[in-house]
This record gives sequence, C-alpha cells and structure tokens, in this order.
Amino acid sequence: MVMIRPFRPLRYNPVLVPHLESVVAPPYDVISDAKRDALYDRNRYNVVRLILNRDADRYAAAAQVLATWREERLLVQESQPSLAYYVENFQLPDGSSYERSGILGAVRLESFSGGNIRPHEKTFPSHKADRMKLLRACRANLSAIFGMYPGRDTALDAARAVAARRKPDMDLTDDAGERHRVWLLSDARSIASITEALADAEVVIADGHHRYETALAYRDERCAAGETDPEAPHNFILMYLTSMNDPGLVILPTHRVLRGVAGVDATRIGELLRRHFRLQEFPRSESEAFLDALHAAPAHGSLGVALSTSDHLIVATILDPAVADRYASDLAPEVRGLDVAVLDTVVLRGLLNIDAVAEAQQGRLTYTHDDREALRELDAGADAVFFMKPPRMADLLAVSAAGGVMPQKSTYFFPKLLTGLVFHVLD
Repeated sequence: MVMIRPFRPLRYNPVLVPHLESVVAPPYDVISDAKRDALYDRNRYNVVRLILNRDADRYAAAAQVLATWREERLLVQESQPSLAYYVENFQLPDGSSYERSGILGAVRLESFSGGNIRPHEKTFPSHKADRMKLLRACRANLSAIFGMYPGRDTALDAARAVAARRKPDMDLTDDAGERHRVWLLSDARSIASITEALADAEVVIADGHHRYETALAYRDERCAAGETDPEAPHNFILMYLTSMNDPGLVILPTHRVLRGVAGVDATRIGELLRRHFRLQEFPRSESEAFLDALHAAPAHGSLGVALSTSDHLIVATILDPAVADRYASDLAPEVRGLDVAVLDTVVLRGLLNIDAVAEAQQGRLTYTHDDREALRELDAGADAVFFMKPPRMADLLAVSAAGGVMPQKSTYFFPKLLTGLVFHVLD
C-alpha cells in the first residue's frame, strides 16, 4: 500500500520572485558545466545553486544558500499542507504536441523488497554518494522523484476540477518551449479524493532512482540516530505520480557515446559483431534510411553502430537470442534480451571487453537522447556511437514486476520535471 500525503511546500516567494522562468532548472543529472554556468549567470537566485553548486565545498555552500534564501524570505513555506497538480505541455521534434499531468506529494519511503514501490533501472554508486552529501547538508528534497502508477485514469479528477475553476499558482514556459503549470490543492475534499484513489497503487520509479535510494539510506541514518517518529518528514519523499495510461507519457532512446576508449576499431568491431549479429550497412550520407531501418528492426536485440573509423552506419540484429543468455546469465530473463542489455553484455563486455559502468564513471561513456546530436558526436571526435530504440513500456513493466532492473540509463522519460517549483523540507 502506497501512502501519499499532503506536505507544506517550500517555494519561491511569488512577491519577490514573480518570474519563475529565471530561477528554475532541469534536474541536476542533465545539467552540463556550460549549462550550470549559464544558469548561474541568469539569476543569482537560480535553483542550480542548490542542486549543483560550483563552490569548493558545494554541499556546505548549498546548505548556506538555502538557509539564507529562507531567512530573506526568497523561499517561503505554505501555511497549509497541500498536494500539487502539475501539468506539462510540450512538443516532440516531429512537431506533435502532448500534455502530461500528475500529482506532487509526500510519499512514504519503502524498501523495494516490499513490492509497492519498484525500480526498473540500476544506479551508479558515485551518484548516490553525491546526492547523500547534499541531502545531509540541506535536509530537504530539492527535486521530485518521477513515479508511475497503473491505470486509475480518474484518480486525479478532483485536481482537474480545481484546475478548470481557477488559474494556476505557477505558470511558466521554459527554454525548450515547454509550459509548466502547478495548482496547489489544500482543500480537504480534493486531498482525500486523490490520496484515497492512489492508496493501494503500486508505483514504478520512472526517474530519480539515485535520489530514491539515497533517501532510503538517509531515512535509516536518521532513525539510527534516534529519530524514530514514523510520521517524521524524513520518512517521506517528494514524488510526482502520473498514470501509465497518460497520453503524454513519452520515453526517448538513450544513445551511448564512447570517447577515448581503447580498442574501438571499425575492422575489428565489424568482425566481432558478425559472430552474433546480422549487419545492415548504410553510407553515412544515408542517415535517415539508417534510422528508419533501426526503428523497423525486431523489438529485441537490435542496435545501431557508428564508428569514427568507418564510412558506414550499421544496424546490428542478434542472430540467436540464446546468445544473450550465455553472455548475460547473471541478469533476469526479462532483462537479457533487451536492446540495452544486449549492448552492455554481448557487445561491450562480451566482444569488446569494455565495462560500461566503469567507462561511464570515468566520463568516457556519455549519453544523448537526440538522433542528430548522436551523429554530431561522431563528427566531433567520438570513437563510437551506439544507437538505441526507445524502450517499450511493456518491457519496463515486465522487468519491474519480475524484480529485475535494466542497465543504467536505459530509459529517458520526456520531458523531465522542472526543479525549483516546490521543495519538501525534512526538518
């Protein structure tokens, strides 16, 4: 049973900060150094100073910034416990328009073993260590976890009714042209309707695995220190919940970019791939045909390969699915045949002797979600780019239900939730 309850949102003071566009930011893990510096320059109150401070001791600096902004009433806490109805309007590169809606509330932390809140993706230890230092320093959830619940299309009807009657409490358009609207719901009837509708929902984490696991560890720390009140804020986490049936629930592919990794040679890789894959080659000038062929390839065991030492783009499709069983016997059966697992276990680890996790930790393996940007990375000096198809929701649910997890960075739910709309204070 999942427990979602209202909380007293800490947010930017609308009197002192009337234009939220200048102070919000994407989640920390998609902010490059250049983007961070641009956000610093945009507004001295931008939330990047909290989530990705650039001072020498960035955690202590973030905590000091948070305290100062609260003292100066740049950030104020709502007097009434509330849920927040959050609606995003956005477009995909093909021009199609979407709307996604969800509810922001404080969700009781549960270990994954309980089965009510489930992951679908592995995490990086270094990322969790970083977020733990920030959580200890600031004692607040600065960004919401993104969760999904099955069905229950009417669960947010009470929130929709409020949104139809009055203007949002927050309304802004970000740099990407995406509109974000938030209605704070403090009336008892709306809160009861929503919390009761979601009370026995099972939640799958879409985005924010590192922060969720960090919050679990932080909760345990606080409890071990004697803070054992089960209703204390550190037992809860700020989470956004949307239905898996929401028509605006979009997953983008996560392409892999290798740079500075030994052994990436077109002739050698081509020979190795032919052991287990059927290869379809396209001249680089025919990138559209290459992408079309990749998306038309079989649902499992297909990926695109582009190498700096080759004039061709390759769609590789595994010849025998049993090969994945041999290379990935340590993974759950529901995971082994997924494109991203085939890439990590059969191609990178099995054929090329490349540890994807280690390379990512060293910054030699990076990610992009844009087809065109992936191709540009090759022209900009990348050794290799591996193109992925968007994961299917059915596969994600099958993995999660079986208690398995996909490799790191398997999914990218678009658009991301903005950081800086509301915060959840843990004191």
